[in-house]
Amino acid sequence: MRKYFIESANKLIELGEAALGLRRSTLAITNANIVNVYTGTINEGTILIYKDRVAGIVNGSFKAEKVFDGKGKYAIPGLMDAHMHIESTMLLPTELSKLLIPHGVTSIFADPHEIANVLGIRGVKLLLELASKSLIRVFIEVPSRVPTAPRLEDTGSLLGIDETLDLLSLDNSVSLGELNYQNVLGENKAFYLEKILLADSLGKIVNGHMAGVSPETLNALGSLGLLDDHETLNGAEAVERLKRGIAVMVREGSTERNLKDIIKDIIKIPDKRKVLMCTDDKHPKDILYEGHIDYNVRKAIELGMDPIEAIQTATINIAQHFGIDSYVGAIAPLRKADIVLIDSLEKLSISHVFFDGKHVFMDGKLLVELPKPKIPEWALKTIKISRELRSEDLVLKAPISEGSVKVRVMGVVEDQIVVKELSYWLSVKDGFILPDLENDVLHIAVVERHRGLKSVGKAFVKGFGLKKGAIASSVAHDHHNIVVVGVNAEEMYAAVKYLEKYGGGFVVVENRSLRAIVDLPFAGLLSLDTAEEVIDKLERANVEAKRLGCKLKSPFMQLEFITLPTVPELGLTNRGLVDSRNYKIIDPIIEYK
Repeated sequence: MRKYFIESANKLIELGEAALGLRRSTLAITNANIVNVYTGTINEGTILIYKDRVAGIVNGSFKAEKVFDGKGKYAIPGLMDAHMHIESTMLLPTELSKLLIPHGVTSIFADPHEIANVLGIRGVKLLLELASKSLIRVFIEVPSRVPTAPRLEDTGSLLGIDETLDLLSLDNSVSLGELNYQNVLGENKAFYLEKILLADSLGKIVNGHMAGVSPETLNALGSLGLLDDHETLNGAEAVERLKRGIAVMVREGSTERNLKDIIKDIIKIPDKRKVLMCTDDKHPKDILYEGHIDYNVRKAIELGMDPIEAIQTATINIAQHFGIDSYVGAIAPLRKADIVLIDSLEKLSISHVFFDGKHVFMDGKLLVELPKPKIPEWALKTIKISRELRSEDLVLKAPISEGSVKVRVMGVVEDQIVVKELSYWLSVKDGFILPDLENDVLHIAVVERHRGLKSVGKAFVKGFGLKKGAIASSVAHDHHNIVVVGVNAEEMYAAVKYLEKYGGGFVVVENRSLRAIVDLPFAGLLSLDTAEEVIDKLERANVEAKRLGCKLKSPFMQLEFITLPTVPELGLTNRGLVDSRNYKIIDPIIEYK
């Protein structure tokens, strides 16, 4: 694995000459209070930049083509997100970078398994091509589980050993993406262990997904080479992972908000080298108004973490974990000149951002423009619904024509991706099980959309609160079939057909009429709009969902995660209701009378 990413020997020679003062630096940032993430200290000085690299830090004379006066501001390395999914922002990489740069985020470590599940390796490489034209540095955690749950779901593609090798061989690939205990300890473990060995042979680490596992299972996962976890929910779990050398990615996304519960115990630990910051999944509105990794760092400081330690968790700790700290993660010679100037360490108020040695953000304004990329037609037509699908296919039938049935119900936990297993008695009429709107028990279905199969998983869900209509999404982790929740079959069917018409996204339907849409035509996952346009559309969709009775803060984020077949206790795919603890399809009907 390349550590320096230097294009040529001449580039190294020129960088060395700039460091010695034998060649003019491209830019000098003077009068800066430089946060040294290696020593944990703050030092006054001038940062010398040659093209896209830091040439050195000096206190005396220097030669530079341009000089920028830091005016005593603190200089910190560009912030990083240790684990995220670009697709969860619904934005193309160029638009995402415009949103992240004002928050001081210059590097993200992205697992593109969403796009891979729909478009395979071709889609992943297209996403990388688009990312190369953005204002952020994108490192790839190569998707390891496409599909995530073989035998339990149908997806649009498969990443096997050959495809994994292809992606792991890319320079900006840093790891094999998240693996869980079902993968590496289940009946198909040989397939995934081969991928682990492949990653190790190429000098890449392996990411973990360790939701709800016992200490004994943690030992096993660590022994098999899984080196981190972003599913840690509290401080006790964090400590158990850290004691075993498993890095903890402290997650604060739109629905998965674990930072507060983790940090209170983390701040007591003297050595925080294996504490990293991540968002996993965060919607653009939350990024715009709340922040991204800067929010994580700011929140950690508010909760008592030392400011420099908090900054380390979002910079050098991440770079060292992935083995690229000679390239990014610090303001030091050879490293990329990704530098953020802030007015206050505690408030992390960002005034200037330099990316690749270029001044790209100042006092609330982007200083560069990015052209709108063109997306090939093959990536825009991915919603294929069976012509045989009928409205009645979206709701559960009973083994009796009249009476009552006891059913398993998926219980939503707000701000979390876990789903509780509940049970309710529901009425049966004409052979169909009826929802119970008074107790907020609604129909939910997942419709296969990749190959036009007439394959529908059906169940009941509690927590959305709809009193009328339906909401639906073509974003449904990780299989990304269509998931729809509604009060009756007709409303649900209308929602599915609108997604088919517009190529994917989020829809709100009432009286079979479209009330709101966030169109996501790129693989049914990403928008072609600006961040502001996506935020406006999503806000309208949320308002319309709430008008139908929904009480959730982020109804569509909750909707897209309820389908996960790998997070306790229940998931839903096009093949049926999944017991994610035992990794099997189960009958939603328990008994009847």
